[in-house]
Amino acid sequence: MGGSMTSRERVERAIRFEQPDRAPFNFWMDRRRMAELEAQHGPEFRVRHFGADVIESYFCFPAFPMAEHAMRDGTSWMVRELFDDWRDALSLPMPDPNDPALYAQLDRHLAEFSDCAVIANSPNVLTIAELMKRQENLYVDMLTQPEEVAAMFDRISDVMAAVAENVCKRDITALYVQDDIAFNKGLLVSMDIARTFVFPNWRKVMDVAHAAGKPVFFHTDGKCDDIWEVLADELGVRMLNPLQPELQSIEEFKRRYHGRMGVYGGIQTGRIHLMSPAEIHAHIRDLLDKAGANGGLIMSTHDIDYTTTDEQFEALAAAMRECVY
Repeated sequence: MGGSMTSRERVERAIRFEQPDRAPFNFWMDRRRMAELEAQHGPEFRVRHFGADVIESYFCFPAFPMAEHAMRDGTSWMVRELFDDWRDALSLPMPDPNDPALYAQLDRHLAEFSDCAVIANSPNVLTIAELMKRQENLYVDMLTQPEEVAAMFDRISDVMAAVAENVCKRDITALYVQDDIAFNKGLLVSMDIARTFVFPNWRKVMDVAHAAGKPVFFHTDGKCDDIWEVLADELGVRMLNPLQPELQSIEEFKRRYHGRMGVYGGIQTGRIHLMSPAEIHAHIRDLLDKAGANGGLIMSTHDIDYTTTDEQFEALAAAMRECVY
């Protein structure tokens, strides 16, 4: 759909900051809505039905010990923390990064979608620790039990680095490291805390990809402009997701980082369900105009609202497919 290049070629040109035939795209949504669309259109519907260019292979995620959770309104909520004292966490068993079952989905994606850009999702220490402890307690614990938290984070990132080594031996387009470190007003932690507890663990995993010659994508929610320089210059991130345009300037990002770090996102996720098809088309065209010149753009969203209609999804995908250079 939408040009003479394969999806993989399109994405690879974009992340080399070269102009493809059209802007590549992907999109995400509320998991309940995803299940409905999968029932309607079949597995991998974003590629098969809507013409997206990217497959995110997300099951290369070992089964770390986790707290008790309960589902409510499509969201998993922590009911009881896994432990109270981080000294107890240091004796928890870590999963086996060499378990062949971890890579079954990725291998299937690579076999079935050889013309697509297949990226391997790689959650990092904040994401995984927040499955064990409530977020607010985790951040307090960094101050009250810093050595124990740091030691546990090191154990977690050792596992994820081993996973990264295994996936980077495969023909993936990129490794996609994921850790939410920001909210709508800025970072969730100070730069000092981030440099002590977080960035070294990101680097450990990202360095594996760089050593294998694989580009690194990175995801964090929120307003993350305070760490743009860290991501681009210190960690070598190639594409940043979702770069929510209502929280930071896409134009400024493009001006400052084109050629070093590009946009994997840029769509105002929280408003798609409120837009008419015409408004969706205008929004997508505006993103192309602001960030699409000379590559460096893969259009995508974060989790589109559950109430988004079939008509709005069709309009979104059509608008992205029409972003021909």
